[in-house]
Amino acid sequence: MGTISDKEMAIRAKFEINHFPRMLGFALDSIEPGRAVLSVEVRTDLTQLQGVMHGGAIASLIDTAVAFAIVGGSEPRARFTTVEMKVNYLRPISEGRVTADARLIRDGRRIVVAECDVHDSQGRLAAKGLLTYIRLETSSEKEPDE
Repeated sequence: MGTISDKEMAIRAKFEINHFPRMLGFALDSIEPGRAVLSVEVRTDLTQLQGVMHGGAIASLIDTAVAFAIVGGSEPRARFTTVEMKVNYLRPISEGRVTADARLIRDGRRIVVAECDVHDSQGRLAAKGLLTYIRLETSSEKEPDE
């Protein structure tokens, strides 16, 4: 196994202080420019009344995986946010470890389009997301005051 780069260490440190995904129990399995894989163990507190993983938990996993796929190929100070997200739920997930594999389709100057496949613990495709993000200005990009 190769050594971890300074950039990957910084990204992993950022992931550890990202409160919402950590509260949900998400783990950052792998990251590279334009791709990230996250996973989570299905627990009772992530399920809805029928005993399957809640759609909101799956959507959060997808959104977070895509965000880290963007982070993997961005400058450290880059800022961006989700502007659109579509999720198709293809099969119920009731147990095991769920994996989200996010990949950038188009990484433009302002707009980023990505897809994310969610697989159950048997490797079956359980959900698919298509997301659009927008890059936000950083303070160095703004015009100076006159």
